[in-house]
Parts: sequence; structure tokens; C-alpha cells
Amino acid sequence: MCIVHFFKTLFKNNKSSNDNEDEFDWEAYEKTVADHPLHQVFECRKLLEELSEHSIIGLYDSIDAFLFQDIHFEKVISNMPKWVCDEGISPEGSCSKVFYEKFRQKAHHPVFSKFIYYYDLWSIVAAIQDRISAVMLYMQEFYKLVPCKMNYKPEQYTSGSRHGGERETQAHVLLNSIFVSYASIFDLLSKIAVEQFMFDQYDFTNYKEMHCKKEKAMYKPNIKNIDPSLKQNGLLFTDPEVVRKFETFRNEYVHNGPWDLRSSVYYTAVDGEPADVIIYSPDMVDGHFVTSGSRNKFYSQNNRINAQLPDMIKDATQILIRTVEQISALYKRNTVRKEDPKLTEEYLNAIHDYYKSLV
Repeated sequence: MCIVHFFKTLFKNNKSSNDNEDEFDWEAYEKTVADHPLHQVFECRKLLEELSEHSIIGLYDSIDAFLFQDIHFEKVISNMPKWVCDEGISPEGSCSKVFYEKFRQKAHHPVFSKFIYYYDLWSIVAAIQDRISAVMLYMQEFYKLVPCKMNYKPEQYTSGSRHGGERETQAHVLLNSIFVSYASIFDLLSKIAVEQFMFDQYDFTNYKEMHCKKEKAMYKPNIKNIDPSLKQNGLLFTDPEVVRKFETFRNEYVHNGPWDLRSSVYYTAVDGEPADVIIYSPDMVDGHFVTSGSRNKFYSQNNRINAQLPDMIKDATQILIRTVEQISALYKRNTVRKEDPKLTEEYLNAIHDYYKSLV
């Protein structure tokens, strides 16, 4: 039944009311929402949107305030040459490497290097939002093909059949794409954590590349060069089990191929009546696949991944929200200087001199 039809039933006429006003039945509304087959997916989406539209936007703001705390940011950025933002990052910049390096050679003042760094860092933060959008899109399409809610316990099934075909392959591709996109957020956030911690080591008279690139920073629980506060319980870098699960699925798919080579979907029944539609995933202990010698895909735990995934995403997203907000707090803690009009004027003069050099 369409959920819109449900909503139409939630208004009931209050006959005992003198003014005869309609009253909204909140209890029925909450039950309708909770009973919707995609309720868990909606809850995931809300958390992912909070991460992207609140926490990540807050990170952008805290980075801006920190990097340019001693200048009038709007005045300077509005005069910055467009190539500083776009070249090497966006198709909006269409010049070659040779022309980019010529531009850089004429831009001698550290203000240009600092803004190049700013856009380098900005592109990593933007990449996190891109991955979040990808996860939401893949989830939306995945759950058009399989349900997220199970109606029976595994021991209740009396029969079942395995199906494989274009639809089932599509479901597996989408599922693995969720793991790849989600786990890449861990790597991107690790880069930002390294940048926050090592920022004071930059000399913008001679900036070439980011520390996270030199360090080849990728997510790992024992990652170095991040603030100790990011290793508090409940944050990404304490190696939570749900994070290990995402890493395990991503690494298996990327390095060893699909964890179900048949891309199967199982259609179960109870006493001849259709029951649950399931994608089974391998046995896991502490976030890792159970292994024996060369084999690491056993299926004794009845892991119904299409039912487990929403809770995994909710738990991991809450960890990411807390981690992003802690990185933002670290930037804010080091935002202590006031705007210096003389420095702003120096930066504007340097940009003006650059433009004159092009004539």
C-alpha cells in the first residue's frame, strides 16, 4: 500500500471538539513510518545527509576560518586568479601542465601557494561529500532490487531457491559499490586528519604538495601524524568493528574480486509461501572474514547482508560524524589570531603585481 494512502488515514475528525477541528494522529503516523519496508534505509539517508550537509559543511567553515584567520578572506579570494582554484582539479581549468607551471612561476608570493594548498585541501573534503552522495545513490538503487527488512528467522525457512541473472548481478554490483564508496571516506578523512596535525610544518614560500601525499596517508588504526584526541573511543581511528567490516568487504572486492562469484540472490519460502529475499555474506569474526588456509568465504552464520547493511551504515556514519566534528574542533582551537589589515593589503598588492606581470 502506498505510504501516501497511509498519511491520508492519519487525520481523524474530533467529534467531541466544539470547533470541530481535525486532529493529527501522531501515534498512527509514527507507527506507519516505523512499519514502512524502507524505514531503515530512510534512517540511513538522514544520517548520511547530516554528515554531508552539517558536519562536512562545518568542517569547510572551520578550515576557512583557520587558514585565513589573519586576513580579510572574502577580499583576497575574490581577487585570486581562477587557475589557482581550477587547474589540475576541475575541467573548468582547461590549460595544460606546461601553462600551469608558467602561471606558478610568475606567482612568487606565498599567498598563491597558500591558496593552492587551500584548494588542494578543499578537493579532499569535497571528495568526501561525493562519496556520501554515491553511497546514498547506490543504496537507493540496491533496495529497489532487494528488501532491507526480514520477516522470518533463518530457521523458519522451509525451502528456497537461488537465482542469478542480470538483476541479481546488478544487486551485487551496487552492494559492492556501497562498500567501496563508503570505505574510501575513511582514507579521505585520514588525509584531512594528517593535514590538520602537520599544518604548522608548511613553508608556503616553497609549497609543492600536501603532507598527506608525501606520507601516502591512508586509513589504518595505527596511523601516525594525527592529533591524539582523534584516537578517543567512538572515533574512526580507534579501529571500531563496524569500520573493520567495511574495510574487509572493500578490500576483498577490490583485491580479490566479488565475495560471491555467482552473484546469487536467494528467494526463500515458508510452507510454500514466499518469505524473504536474501543476499548472504561470508562468516565474520571481529570484523574480519573467517579463514582457513587459502579459503576465507564460509557461510555458516546466515549473514543476511541486505538486512544487516542499514545498521552497519548507521553505526559507521555516527562514528564519522563524531570524527569530523572533532577535526573541526581542532581547527577551531587553533583559530586564535585576529584579522591583520596590513597583511590583507600585502596579499592584495601581491595579486595586483601578478596581474601586472602578465601584461
